[in-house]
Amino acid sequence: MSLKGFHIFFIVIAILLAAGCAAWGFVNSMAPAFGIICSGIAAALLLYGIFFLKKTRKLIL
Repeated sequence: MSLKGFHIFFIVIAILLAAGCAAWGFVNSMAPAFGIICSGIAAALLLYGIFFLKKTRKLIL
């Protein structure tokens, strides 16, 4: 697996983990702030993943 492929895989896993933590935070009535923070992190990782794919599209690795 190339470094680019591993990076994309790692970003996807991090997005899924943040989304899962956000869902847990919203379901658990004691931690709504945690759900909001994790949702923001998941959104930021998604934007970073899109940026990374656009940036590396022209690279031949």
